[in-house]
Amino acid sequence: MTPIQRTLLAIAAFVTLALGSFIYFIANWDSSKAAPIGGLTAQPTQHASLFSDSKNPGVWGSAPVLSSPHAGRMT
Repeated sequence: MTPIQRTLLAIAAFVTLALGSFIYFIANWDSSKAAPIGGLTAQPTQHASLFSDSKNPGVWGSAPVLSSPHAGRMT
């Protein structure tokens, strides 16, 4: 067996193993054991700006700090 044939055989074995494990996964899937991805919700996070200065807010601008990322535009 030439080195090229061994390489092609190794590639074919890998592809066969990958496809076989994927088909096994799909065939044994039980949807009642897992929540759908669309049903997952992330909690809103709060973060501070690297350039904020609470003692002197005029240094880096006077942008309002929102109470949540989804609070909307402040007027």
